Amino acid sequence: MPIHSTLLDWGILDFQKEGEKFLFSELKTPKSGPRGTDFGRNFSKFKTTIGLPAAITFHSFRHTVSTRLRNQAGDLRELWIDALLGHEFSHKSQGTMTYLSGITTENLRQTVEAVRYPSLYLKRSL
Repeated sequence: MPIHSTLLDWGILDFQKEGEKFLFSELKTPKSGPRGTDFGRNFSKFKTTIGLPAAITFHSFRHTVSTRLRNQAGDLRELWIDALLGHEFSHKSQGTMTYLSGITTENLRQTVEAVRYPSLYLKRSL
């Protein structure tokens, strides 16, 4: 999965421990489901420590990205957006359901790069 160039510039890969497969290796895969379950749970705990309101959930960010990508001008395909976000394809044509074998990394990269991030200064504590 491509990572947005802004996140790379901010140093997101600095959080990946050497020799680990996942970016946040301390989030283990639970027996009850996918890694995202624990990530969402940990986000909920973290957001209260930084003062985010209860209305903001882990999936709020995913929904915002989906909405912004679908509403912007350009040549992004719904299939690419769905693949990027891990959603089932919303476009259920015969061609999509029968003949599509995958989305290229370059198309996913184009979709990732279409997301616009605000200018932020992130202070990292050591």
